[in-house]
Amino acid sequence: MSVGARTRARLPAGMVGEREPLTGRVALRGRTPQGSEVRVLPMPGFTRAYASVTTRYGSIDTHLPDGTELPIGIAHFLEHKMFQTEAGDVFDLYSARGASANAYTTFDHTSYLFSCSSRFEENLDTLFDTMASITTDLAAVEREKGIIGQEIAMYEDDPGWRGYFGLLGALYRRHPVRLDIAGTAGTIAPIDPALLRRTHAAYYHPANLIVAVAGDVDPAYVLARAGERLRVAHAGQALVRGPLSEPAAVAHKTASVKLSIQRPRALLGWKEDAPRSGPERVYRETASVVALDLLFGDGGRVEGPLYDAGVVDDTFGASYELGEGYAFALLSAEVDDIAAYRRRLSEALTQACRTPFSAAEVERSRRKLLGRHVRTFNAPESSAQWLLDLALDATPVAADIEALAALRPRDVTRRRDELLAAPTAWSLLEPRRSAAR
Repeated sequence: MSVGARTRARLPAGMVGEREPLTGRVALRGRTPQGSEVRVLPMPGFTRAYASVTTRYGSIDTHLPDGTELPIGIAHFLEHKMFQTEAGDVFDLYSARGASANAYTTFDHTSYLFSCSSRFEENLDTLFDTMASITTDLAAVEREKGIIGQEIAMYEDDPGWRGYFGLLGALYRRHPVRLDIAGTAGTIAPIDPALLRRTHAAYYHPANLIVAVAGDVDPAYVLARAGERLRVAHAGQALVRGPLSEPAAVAHKTASVKLSIQRPRALLGWKEDAPRSGPERVYRETASVVALDLLFGDGGRVEGPLYDAGVVDDTFGASYELGEGYAFALLSAEVDDIAAYRRRLSEALTQACRTPFSAAEVERSRRKLLGRHVRTFNAPESSAQWLLDLALDATPVAADIEALAALRPRDVTRRRDELLAAPTAWSLLEPRRSAAR
């Protein structure tokens, strides 16, 4: 809901506010002259502040606006290069002020962030200035390939990473979500300074940036400073992704790999079409999360019997992910015997779906998710992430809560049945046995 007239009168110039319905906190948003979206959640009395700048550019964006194909992994590569300036490593500046900084690349965005308990204004300027340019001398770029190559090799030995992307590779035939965010040593090899500069110019201009800040800060200062520091000579436009073609069928029913692990891991994925409208996305995600919780959460219809029988342990869990052109549910577990687990899981799913969800079940899950939402506001870090998610999804502050409140048992039951009827694929990780001597 919108903030009342009395509250609006106290809002900084150029910002509007929305009241979060459960906590009453007012989330503010504005836009700089060159188009950067600025979101601020004032949190009076908190000693820490958190800020991030995010570009709507991630690993699924495989071409420049002019159609030039980009190497797989360049979004992640660019993330690494942004912290290297003519004056040295930006991390050193943050560290000298007692601040903690980081960055990450996802399928559809790249974020740069810091948290601090003092000298917020200086750290904010550093964050904004980091986005303005990129240092791309050839020697540094080649050196970075070696560093990222080591990171890629590390991911090759990470069971969680291998299982996750093994599943995406089994689910998707064409969509770039199936490709490793970091790329491979081969795909990043062609990256050169000129291509990095073109990519930075295309996707790091102000109109494609989102600023999210939470803490005991002055929202007017944040908005004004973003307008001053996030500026370029030629303003661009926010990235608008076109439809991505993807068949309904999965690419492979099963993907298997042997790793140096103690216990097998099994990941099951359900592949769905991706909703494009904001309200449909909110409903789909909310109903799916509740349905998965009632099936696979602690004490759920599937988790409870399997846990009591010793088939699964606390590694058993499910999630739902959706983005531009993709949507899937994921169920993951470490197990003793994959074949036995798959058989028992199938039996438990059949039993769990014999009857609709009850009002008591849905209310229990609803309260759990409401509690999780309220805990978001215990820290500036999670609060700012909430702001960023709102901006990326272009949804009102109260959308998730309203969708959750509107859910009825028949809605969750229907969502369960739709989801479990979707095409499936498995990603299996098995222990690599040492050769006998």
